Formats: sequence, C-alpha cells, structure tokens
Amino acid sequence: MKRLIASAALVVAPSWAIADGFCDVTDPADVYARLAGSWEREGSTSVEGADTSFVRPARVFATRISADGMFQSGFVDSQMGEEVALEWVTPKPYDVDRVDDMLEATERADLADVLSDTLCGPERLPQMQVELPALEGGVSVFGTITLVPYFDDRILEISELTLRSDETVLFMVETVLLQPVD
Repeated sequence: MKRLIASAALVVAPSWAIADGFCDVTDPADVYARLAGSWEREGSTSVEGADTSFVRPARVFATRISADGMFQSGFVDSQMGEEVALEWVTPKPYDVDRVDDMLEATERADLADVLSDTLCGPERLPQMQVELPALEGGVSVFGTITLVPYFDDRILEISELTLRSDETVLFMVETVLLQPVD
C-alpha cells in the first residue's frame, strides 16, 4: 500500500518536486552532463545609472549548455561572437544573502520560492561563470554571468554587468530562472 501511494504521488507531483538537486556536487563533468541541453529563461533586469533607474522583464533568447561545459546564449553570442566555456568559480560569489539581494534588486523574490525546496544554500551548490571582458571603443558591456544550478530542471542565472559608452555608465543586475525546453 505504501508503495502504491508513493508511486501515485510521483505521478501527480509537479516535475520540480522530483528533480535531483546539486547539493555538494563537485565534479564539473557530472554537472555539465546533467545540464546539457536547451533552456528557456524568465526573469527581470534592474538598470541603474546617474539619472536612470528601472526594472524590466529579462530578454528572452535561446540558451544552451553542452556536456563539455560550453555556454551559448543570444546575449553572449552577440558580445563574444561564439559560445564560451563555463568556468568553475572558486571562491563561490553567491551565498543565501547575496542571492536574496540580487532577487530583491530585480524585484523577483518569487524566484526564491521556486528554488527554496533545495536541501542546501547556494554556497554548497556548483557555481559556474562566464566573464565578459571590457572592450575598447563604442558601447561596451562587461561583467559576469553566473549559473547556479539548484536542480536538473532549475538554474538561477545571475548577471552583474556594466554598460559603458561615451555618454553614460549603467549598472545592470539580471536574475533569470532557466528551465529546460521541452
């Protein structure tokens, strides 16, 4: 009877409730293999400058992670011209307080609820990063894009970027929930 009830619970449970978590997973090859595929993104961007301050929905574009740790997205491709390697980050830049700060800045505290069923905080999760270098001349966007996988079907993407031109400097924070494309 217990087995029948457990089986029925798995059938009616949402997919996020039965996803595997990444607590204390330290092997990059294992993480990349589990994350390989196409992802859709949903979140918000906060933009701050000398006389600019607003929050808007994050742009929607294709995102892909390969089993060998290559990251491809419409934004990164437009900046770098090609997919880039994810770098394993040590020390980890995000703990619970810093993630909460990023979610608050982008007015997306609701994402914490989507990720809160993890058995550990982000400091025990893998954190991988893409660094966008500052380029000379014209408009330049530089900073970091960090992926914090909570589960096989939920990754928090946090971008901390600076947009610099001859006229202005803007600071951008983006928090995005990545979920697999069906």
